[in-house]
Amino acid sequence: MMASDGDSQNRVGVRGGPFMPGEFIFQRSLLLVGLLLAASVVPVLSVETPAMIDYVNHLARMHLLVDAAAGRPNPAYEIDWGLYPNLAVDLIVPVVARFVSVETAARLFLLVSQTLVVSGAIALELKVRGRHHLSGFAALIALYSLPFLWGLMNWEFGCGVALWAIVFWIHFREGPWLFLVVLHTFFFIVLFFAHLFALGIYGLTIGCYEASQIRGYRQAARTFVAMVSPAVAAYLFLMGSGGAPEQPVLTWWFGLKLMWPLLVMNCYNIALSIALGVSIAGLLVFLGYNRILGLTRPAVFIGSGFLIVYLLMPARLFGGAYADVRLIPAIMLILPAFLTVHWPSAAVRSVAALLAVSIILINVTNVASIWSAYRSDYAEIIASFRLLRANSTILVARSDVEVGRINAPMFYAPTLAVHYAAAFVPSLYTLSGQQPVRKSTSKSAFEIEDALDYLPTTISQLNSASAGGTVPSHVRAWRTDYDYLYIVGEQPASIPDRLTRMMHGRRFSLYAIDK
Repeated sequence: MMASDGDSQNRVGVRGGPFMPGEFIFQRSLLLVGLLLAASVVPVLSVETPAMIDYVNHLARMHLLVDAAAGRPNPAYEIDWGLYPNLAVDLIVPVVARFVSVETAARLFLLVSQTLVVSGAIALELKVRGRHHLSGFAALIALYSLPFLWGLMNWEFGCGVALWAIVFWIHFREGPWLFLVVLHTFFFIVLFFAHLFALGIYGLTIGCYEASQIRGYRQAARTFVAMVSPAVAAYLFLMGSGGAPEQPVLTWWFGLKLMWPLLVMNCYNIALSIALGVSIAGLLVFLGYNRILGLTRPAVFIGSGFLIVYLLMPARLFGGAYADVRLIPAIMLILPAFLTVHWPSAAVRSVAALLAVSIILINVTNVASIWSAYRSDYAEIIASFRLLRANSTILVARSDVEVGRINAPMFYAPTLAVHYAAAFVPSLYTLSGQQPVRKSTSKSAFEIEDALDYLPTTISQLNSASAGGTVPSHVRAWRTDYDYLYIVGEQPASIPDRLTRMMHGRRFSLYAIDK
């Protein structure tokens, strides 16, 4: 049901008093969310290296930055700082690593990001509605969804900051215009350096929110100027500084758009993801059947805006991939704050809470078990680095039949050799305009042009390269260019010849390439 305009104004809090969290009545639901958050961070606290796909790649880069600052640079890479976007982890983790290990600093960054996401969602609902009903539960359901579980560290941190930025925008939007511009510019800059997509989430949300609140052309023009001015300045800066990707990549995978709502809930197990997605749909049907949820005008505008952008958003946007699926957890974090909630009875509320808690704990338990299982695998591959010659070159490959996602967290584990063996691994992320690490001039022939080619090379590509077929440039002469080959994930029944196996682990094998 749609709330009336008067009801929307009173309950959405557009003209609410000062934002003081202490003024809100403590609710049992917040205590439950706090306990669930404590349970949700147990996986991060219980392992040294979270088994997230991109996390390990970022961790290897953090080691490079810390090593270089300590006077132990890897000769295969150059540190090249610039005013690029997407630098949150690069700016924060090396500073924290002055006091703790790099692994601990990276996990602290992840914990802060998760806390920002959950607290930001709750703060948004408290600001908009004055009470907590849904946002904490929705945020915890999304906390280990696929985009976050991939280990997109800058994106998760930026998403948390964006939620808090939306809270402050709504609170101060009726205040002095100049102060709003300054505050908006501050958050714009923070989000710019955190992650561009998080900046887009922030802009889309406040844009849709303001569209729902327009009361005249003068107000609309003033708000438009306040919102757009930093964006214009940032665009001009990017064009002049070289921070933007040189060759934008825009690719649509329309078939996945209908599937993502079922595949988004778990990165490791498709069946579990579908089951959780169906459970969430069942929870929403239950809430709708009991007429618990209602739409406000801002909810309609924000929900419609996200839906339109999701349908139009390319899967690959500039250098990144899977851009559209990130909108799903984003809307899960934002939209609940703008819904009206009317519980018909305590029993109905308890049933809804039980369903939400079950979804959260099932996913967290699955994540904890997988991360725990990977501890020995990461320890084993780190031990394998002692078998490598210093300053060697390493290629990472995988079987062509590697379709299960359970082995994906191993894909980038060999990049840790850049720290432990001073090796060169071309699949370490060195994306132009995004990371402050570059391949050295002597390694320019190994540059990767397509971001998807950072994934492990398939065995069929290795065989095709040996036969003179078309393959990514860094693979063409792999037999002569590389000293070692790691095959991660499922071990293929047959491998290329002229390889000598040096070590075999549960999720990888190390081979010396016979010259």
